[in-house]
Amino acid sequence: MANKFSRSGIKDESYSEELGAIASAVRAARRRHHLTQAQLAGLSGTGLRFISELERGKPSISLHKMISVLAVLGLQLRVVEAS
Repeated sequence: MANKFSRSGIKDESYSEELGAIASAVRAARRRHHLTQAQLAGLSGTGLRFISELERGKPSISLHKMISVLAVLGLQLRVVEAS
């Protein structure tokens, strides 16, 4: 198995694709619920900046906060073994 990790994090290109998919899902769900980023931040106990960074796929976001946002939107994060 090739090493996909470095001291600074995951180097694998699929990582950024996964972040992009999460970002897109959050943005789409927020819009389906007719929420502004500020409203979603308030409902999830996060800040507007965090929501903006999450929707842009920033790689250094807090997992705990992201899960809070997903819960408000009725989304789940699932972990599966990579093939």
